[in-house]
Amino acid sequence: MAKDNEKRLTPAEVEMVLRRASELNARRRARDENEPDSISPEVLVQVAAAAGIRESYVRRAMWDLASEKTAEPHTVHWKLYGAARLRTVREMECPAQPTREHLESMMRVEQGLKLRRQTDACSLYDPGDLVGAVRRTLDFSGHRPLLKVQSVELRVEGLEDGRCAANLTADASNQRGEYLSLGLILGATLALLFVFAGFQSPVFFLGVLPALAVPAFGFKLAYDRARTGIRRSLSEMLDEAEKEPPRNREPEDWDDPSGRVHGLDPIPRFVPKQQRKE
Repeated sequence: MAKDNEKRLTPAEVEMVLRRASELNARRRARDENEPDSISPEVLVQVAAAAGIRESYVRRAMWDLASEKTAEPHTVHWKLYGAARLRTVREMECPAQPTREHLESMMRVEQGLKLRRQTDACSLYDPGDLVGAVRRTLDFSGHRPLLKVQSVELRVEGLEDGRCAANLTADASNQRGEYLSLGLILGATLALLFVFAGFQSPVFFLGVLPALAVPAFGFKLAYDRARTGIRRSLSEMLDEAEKEPPRNREPEDWDDPSGRVHGLDPIPRFVPKQQRKE
């Protein structure tokens, strides 16, 4: 019995072992072309149950994975630089309406976004018009990456047992287009210099293709970094909404019929001397 207890693994150790085993298995499948590259959801549920993971958690993880895949046309921009619609989905143990209000407040206050369209199903935010463009240009801190996207869509759906599903989708197609255009312009400029130099010495013609590829690759890395920041910002918003749901404020916190301000002590200079002695 002592030996059996020593061999048991904690949930954190189980997660580490399964992650490492999945990485090793993915490498083996990459080398073996005859190996099947997919399994059914039911088999995955059974395997997770054998590892002590609840079926509801597995179903939730599969739903999150399917929801994060956004439909986007496979244009030239998509093939060169990747997807521009970034989605983060999560189920929360809190009601839908307070969660939506909390996320909308964070959109306006913390991220500096402007509400453009709101319906019962979703809310659409963007950085704004001319002022938003100036703020995007002058923002070098990186604390508000959502200011540089084209739009952010918020959806919160109520589920059973008082839970909700929050869905944040950021459209970074404007950033992708800017990075791609800058990469092409810089690459064409450098390649043109190599072409002019090649008329003097044909050896310079060998640098035309690298001059085209290096700037495009560099701006792609910059775009991948920007996408990482956007995803992290969306996840942090959902973390904050899940960790600290908004509290309902009492009406007297907002307005008092008597006109008095609550929570403030009188300034000593204007307090009568009798009251000071007391």
